[in-house]
Amino acid sequence: MVHATLIDEHDRPEAITTLWSLREDVRVETFEDGDAVELHSRWSDLRVRNPEPGLVETLRRMSLGPVSLDNVSAGRAEGTPRSWQRALLRLQDLVVRSLAFAGSGQLLLSAVPLTHTARFAPEPPPDDALLKLSRFALLRCEGDLFRLESPLSLHRVVLHRPEAQWVVSALARPVTAAKAGDGLPLAASVVREILGYLVGTGMVLVAQTPEGDFDEDRDPVLRTWSVHDMLFHTRSVLGRDDGDYGATFAHAARLAPQPAVKPPPSGPVFALPRPDLDDVLDRDPRFTSVLEGRRSGREYGPALDLSTLGEFLYRTARVRSLGTVGSGETAYPATDRPYPTGGAVYDLELYLTVRDCPELPTGIYHYDPQGHRLVLVDDAPAAVGTLSRGAMAAAALSAPPPVLITLTSRFQRLSWKYSGLTYSLVLKHVGALVQTFYLVGTAMGLAGCAVCSEDITAFTGALGLDWRTESPVGSFVLGPAPAGRNGSGPPLGADRVGVNSPDWGARSAPARRG
Repeated sequence: MVHATLIDEHDRPEAITTLWSLREDVRVETFEDGDAVELHSRWSDLRVRNPEPGLVETLRRMSLGPVSLDNVSAGRAEGTPRSWQRALLRLQDLVVRSLAFAGSGQLLLSAVPLTHTARFAPEPPPDDALLKLSRFALLRCEGDLFRLESPLSLHRVVLHRPEAQWVVSALARPVTAAKAGDGLPLAASVVREILGYLVGTGMVLVAQTPEGDFDEDRDPVLRTWSVHDMLFHTRSVLGRDDGDYGATFAHAARLAPQPAVKPPPSGPVFALPRPDLDDVLDRDPRFTSVLEGRRSGREYGPALDLSTLGEFLYRTARVRSLGTVGSGETAYPATDRPYPTGGAVYDLELYLTVRDCPELPTGIYHYDPQGHRLVLVDDAPAAVGTLSRGAMAAAALSAPPPVLITLTSRFQRLSWKYSGLTYSLVLKHVGALVQTFYLVGTAMGLAGCAVCSEDITAFTGALGLDWRTESPVGSFVLGPAPAGRNGSGPPLGADRVGVNSPDWGARSAPARRG
């Protein structure tokens, strides 16, 4: 129910006006000779040569906040709002267009460009056209304002007033433009102008037929994208968003970097054997044989012995050295390990759910990569059983794996340094480490298989972790190869593996709802 407390039902604003401003990060530089004005933005430095004097003043005032072109031109002979508007349209990637109530000047909503390719023009829809909010549009709060965003749009719509929010809320289901303002204390002309901005930015769709067929629903490409996947994709790469990106060290002034190696938890400690790398080099197969022989193995032989497990972890995940990256306020402790990560951050931690290793009690262990040892953190049968059953279901295993390796991320190790691409880096790190698991496991004659999903609640609950600080992002099951099999690769004795050789362990995990 809408309450008309902000605008009286009998005093509806009948008119709104268009205001123009520059993005907050745009700086206007003028020159004494008046030959040019330069606009400095996050993605370019643009010089406008021989500008009209009135345009220069307009740009200067736009850098201070939204202005009406008519008000700026009042009393000036040089230039006209129409000519300035044509000039401003050539600067669309830097210009914020806003609607405001004509009497009070209060902003209703603004269309903010997000990239240098952004172009915008209001598109007021016909009164009889069916409209609805795009399923990719998301409304969120930042500071004290609502923001409407979509991975399909190169603009952000800032909703300054509740009246604009009311119009958005009326579009959850198809409704005609004429009916969109029913029940709202707004004049029909105001609603129509607001709709024009929402349609122009792509937040609101216009049906192509009177029956309500929307292009978005019929597009075979969009049909396969989920909202969250597309938003994550477009916000973790460059080109469709204006957020900070890269090694910005946004938190360096307020937070100390996390330690390069997580302090081991308390609990019984089990030292792991360290292999002789010269022996490893002598007996390892050639790299191409390993690469071509890699397969996902879901069947296992006898128990995995501690020496083999120790060698596997030593070759894939140990700390080889400690050091420091950077200097001054942005310096942070770093490590070198067998697999690559961005900025030597190494945010991933390894937890092993061990069921079948004679030298180790059944339980969940944390791997200390610096001390090359396991620390028992939970030996409750219920916790071990829950994680093992989850891996069995996700990887379509016929029996519990001898060892389940769960990868967690200490997220702040990355977010302290990086902006924009933080979580995408987590997933890249998981991929790098899982491939390292596969290749080393194949070389050692072990059977291994990546697991496609993890239960955050079950895992963090078992280990007492705060999922917002550290939680699972990947898993890998490991065990001895069954008799007659040489690890995750081809049968024993096979000298060459063709590119068309079947992945003998490949099966699809069952779908699950709920």
